[in-house]
Amino acid sequence: MKRAISLMLSLFLIGMLVSALAGCGADIKAENEKLKAENTNLKSDNDKSKLEIQKLKEEIQKGAEKEATIVSLTAENEALKKQVEDLKSQLAKKKK
Repeated sequence: MKRAISLMLSLFLIGMLVSALAGCGADIKAENEKLKAENTNLKSDNDKSKLEIQKLKEEIQKGAEKEATIVSLTAENEALKKQVEDLKSQLAKKKK
């Protein structure tokens, strides 16, 4: 009698375990698919971010080049202003 009860209890527990695992399997598969889709979206976003970073780096480089050009032109402008002032003072001396 004890063996029969023990056997039935064991079968019942095994059945419960199998049904629990089978029921969770569908949930796990659905969650797995959801995570796969999220992973794909994140990879896509990551690729877009990398492209945007590259474009920003290029824009920064162009900005630095323009800044260098401005500095160079400003220095040249100052030198030309000095030359003009020197020429003006030479003309003023010649007129005297």
